[in-house]
Amino acid sequence: MDDNIILFVIFFVLLIGVGAVCAVLVHKAEREKEEAKRQLSDAKTDFLSRISNDIKTPMNVIVGMTALGMEETDNPEKMAECLGKIDTASRFLMGLLNDLVDVSMIEMGRFRLHPRAYSMSDFMESISDMMKPACEEKQIAFRMTGDEINLNIMADPMRFEQMFFNLLNNAVKFTPAGGEVNFRVCNYATHGGIFSADYVVEDTGIGMSSEFQKLLFEPFTQEKCNEAEKRHGSGLGLAIVQNIVSQMGGTIAVRSALGSGTEVKIHLDIPLADIQPEKASGRGGRTDGIGEILYGKRVLLAEDHPLNIEIAKRILESQKMEVVCAENGHEAVELFEKMGLNYFDVILLDLLMPEMDGFEAARRIRKVPRGDAQIIPVIAMSAKDSQEDIDACREAGMNAYIAKPVEPQKLYQVLVEYLENPI
Repeated sequence: MDDNIILFVIFFVLLIGVGAVCAVLVHKAEREKEEAKRQLSDAKTDFLSRISNDIKTPMNVIVGMTALGMEETDNPEKMAECLGKIDTASRFLMGLLNDLVDVSMIEMGRFRLHPRAYSMSDFMESISDMMKPACEEKQIAFRMTGDEINLNIMADPMRFEQMFFNLLNNAVKFTPAGGEVNFRVCNYATHGGIFSADYVVEDTGIGMSSEFQKLLFEPFTQEKCNEAEKRHGSGLGLAIVQNIVSQMGGTIAVRSALGSGTEVKIHLDIPLADIQPEKASGRGGRTDGIGEILYGKRVLLAEDHPLNIEIAKRILESQKMEVVCAENGHEAVELFEKMGLNYFDVILLDLLMPEMDGFEAARRIRKVPRGDAQIIPVIAMSAKDSQEDIDACREAGMNAYIAKPVEPQKLYQVLVEYLENPI
């Protein structure tokens, strides 16, 4: 046979072989792509199913207890019981929404800590106040050590508390009645302006498998279990905890086994604050004499949503404050200019309003050529709660920021702080 023909046959056979191999590889890649798409779809479906359930559960409580409460208008005790359950469900729902916002900020690289002087005594008190009722309700023993620590650290109070609330809430959730949850601040010491300590959360709950512990800090993950033992939750809490620990330069370690409980240990080296404990502002600021300080003070409230106006007015008027309402930023500026010098004692601005938003309204109020324009406290109240929004409030001339939904006591404390100490 001619050599050229032989070479052609060999080349042809090789070409067919290469084509077959390529076809197999392409087919394999397509299978893997389809499998990845299926897994992503399954994960999305599972996540949406859990989130839907976790949203519907507290909403069912809120709707149901509201209906029952409306039937108990002549029974204050029953009404209070319904309101208490509505409050608990609302806080759970708010926590879930906050977790969703936090994990999206983490994925975008915009999740940041904002340290300030923070009292360890206030931190331990917050832990006690939050966890004791939750444990009592579930008939779980709660023990805590470390409340003798009396110093101030430089930490982001909200995120610092969030770490341990997430861990402790998990411990309570997965510990049956009759069990035990412990929180310890131990192995602590101060050296070179640093407070070094271990923070340990341990429980006698159902524990976790070694397989699941490898995925523990992945967002949206939860250990598989049967429907009777279904674990509710978004699976976001531990991912957020790990991110906060990482930003604080700490470490986190987990020990657990199915049926043998769980121990989570966080180690942190945190700078000490310059401010001394006895001079710290204290948890949430001054709380005494709130009624006397707020009594008769005039508030300019700029808010465009009728229900939000009603809620804010009732909260403020319960302290005998006088409230003048504006439906947008433009109207708020006009009212401030129209009323006389020092007529208003404080201004509350929503950030998102028609015609003129809260940012522009604050800037224009600060530019009014009148003596009180520069010293009157201007406070933002909004559901826009990213750090960028808070920074923008400061740049626009606002003194403080309060996140919606507004907690009355927090609002009162912020008002007291700025009414007593205007800029």
